[in-house]
Amino acid sequence: MEKEEPSFIEKTKNFANFSWDIINYLNKNGAGSLMVSDETYNVRHEICKSCEMWIKKKDMCAECGCFIPAKAKVVLESCPLDKWSQDKDGWEDALKRLSAKIDEDS
Repeated sequence: MEKEEPSFIEKTKNFANFSWDIINYLNKNGAGSLMVSDETYNVRHEICKSCEMWIKKKDMCAECGCFIPAKAKVVLESCPLDKWSQDKDGWEDALKRLSAKIDEDS
């Protein structure tokens, strides 16, 4: 049985919420702080690929409608089924890097 994607309305709502989170995060932390490490990305992507909601043909999540290679790379993102979460350590590392850069530039 083929999995169905969420409706366009659901995808739009999910994207709007995510966009708002990104804008707030960027205002606080800068653009370079949004990506997880390659190791974290690979773990997330493998979890998604083993999930029953993964649409292989599109590398998409049938639960939220997100393109997995993009979603799994973003530090703020989390799985809607709680299979992986936001990378809070990544946030702390990003904040340390930004703080060091500010100190360096001062």
